[in-house]
Amino acid sequence: MSMDTNKEAQGIDREQIPETITFRTADRMTYGALGYDGNELMAFISGYDLEIKFNLRLINSLADAEACADALAQVFYDALMEQLLNEKADFVKPPGYKPATLSEKEGRTDVRQDNEHAG
Repeated sequence: MSMDTNKEAQGIDREQIPETITFRTADRMTYGALGYDGNELMAFISGYDLEIKFNLRLINSLADAEACADALAQVFYDALMEQLLNEKADFVKPPGYKPATLSEKEGRTDVRQDNEHAG
């Protein structure tokens, strides 16, 4: 189960977080996943005051830990798919995809000329 970060998370005391914080450039943290060649990041999380905390009151077994990791993976998967759809919609089109012609939209399938449906 994923959670919207704009909603209050149980177990996190928001009253302890000051309204304004100043950071040094050296305080910036980056976590990432290297690409296949090992030379470039495929994805990264970067920012100031990144804090990774797990609610160990709720994680009491290996199954709980795996469920937590799976939920976090789903959050990142959803974010990746949203960005792909917004920035590279053609990336998710199947091979051989061809937009329908006007006659196909009207229900006439006898005019399609591509190899996939040629009869």
